[in-house]
Amino acid sequence: MASVEETFTRRTGKSKAEHAKIAASLPGGETRSVAGYEPYPVVLIAGAGSVVRDLDDNEYLDLLNNYTSLVHGHSHPQITAAVLDALPHGTVFPAPHPAQGRLAERLAARLPAVELTRFTNSGSEASVLAARLARHVTGRDRIAAFTGGYHGTGERFADPWDTMLRLPYNDIAAVRAAIDSTVGAVFVEPFLGSGGVVPAREDFLHAVQESARAAGALFILDEIQGLRNYYHGTHAAFGLSPDLVLMGKIIGGGMPVGAIGGRADLLEHLSTSAPRQLAHSGTFNGSVLSMVAGDVSMELLTEAAVARLDGMAARLQDDITRAGKQAGLDVTVTRAGSIMHVHFLGDPPGDYEAAERADRRPGALLHLALLNHGVYTAPRGMLNLSTVLSDADLDAAAEAYERAFAAVAAEWPPA
Repeated sequence: MASVEETFTRRTGKSKAEHAKIAASLPGGETRSVAGYEPYPVVLIAGAGSVVRDLDDNEYLDLLNNYTSLVHGHSHPQITAAVLDALPHGTVFPAPHPAQGRLAERLAARLPAVELTRFTNSGSEASVLAARLARHVTGRDRIAAFTGGYHGTGERFADPWDTMLRLPYNDIAAVRAAIDSTVGAVFVEPFLGSGGVVPAREDFLHAVQESARAAGALFILDEIQGLRNYYHGTHAAFGLSPDLVLMGKIIGGGMPVGAIGGRADLLEHLSTSAPRQLAHSGTFNGSVLSMVAGDVSMELLTEAAVARLDGMAARLQDDITRAGKQAGLDVTVTRAGSIMHVHFLGDPPGDYEAAERADRRPGALLHLALLNHGVYTAPRGMLNLSTVLSDADLDAAAEAYERAFAAVAAEWPPA
């Protein structure tokens, strides 16, 4: 019987050749770190609804959705129609555009913490802008964030930085001890996205908010991934009142986007008419196609759609957990709304350190085995759902995980 990797390479010969060709002009043969994995990544060339297709004509049920941004799947007809309607009239202007106002108005009407919105091109840019704004209004350069948290690839967030204070996630005592009058902003996700989809305890998030307020720091809630999980945002669901909310992913409808929203008195510092303006520019901020696609995306993400996503995710979480146990593997699945992560651990992790104790090698094997059985997920174990998934898709996903876990169990641990 062929091994998992042998089966993968037999199915993806054209991807292997194309990746080698691309690697001559792109470092590692990719242009974002999460796109690379061993022995090489499949090269995707098309997507429609819940399915993507690679260069070898293999089709995959997409349970990654470009890392949560495609909440309505690929090429959604209503989003596509809006983009095609806007395209002949220009894609970007050095001036305000009605589409920017429409999306900002929708966000303000829907999200209690958002009075005004400023658009960027990515979540990373939104995080950088929020940090700049916090320093501008507080006069403090120190930022507190959490180990395993991800706020993009801005320098102070992605690299070691003297003014960045990293605290353990879900640890209230550490928060209360560390956040003081030297801190200008506290950034926190409602769950560790890239850190293993580890949900925050509600009392922890309230403690972060209270500590930030007591210290005179801005409380900044990163909902770039989590905004899909509650119709009025995580902050409304948990009774939080952040000063700023970071947004991205779903508010672009599959187009590049990021944003900060929040208190009007804070966002007004970005206005050209502000007495002490914080300048913020970007050639493609609020590009027309991102704005029209995002407006439709948010319109389609109704309360019923959010509830259905949550129900589908709960069902698949149970199916994946059961399949792992049936294969004799120590597997647990953490979940935040419609975003999940498969861990090779006996118990669900409560912080980043616990999530990191999982063995990555069987996880890498599972990823290839899932591709062999027609399911596309993140190499690290994360998956998320889209509104276009059907009951039949969920059945197919559950069956693929069952077969993939069996393949992992046959090869792991190695003899």
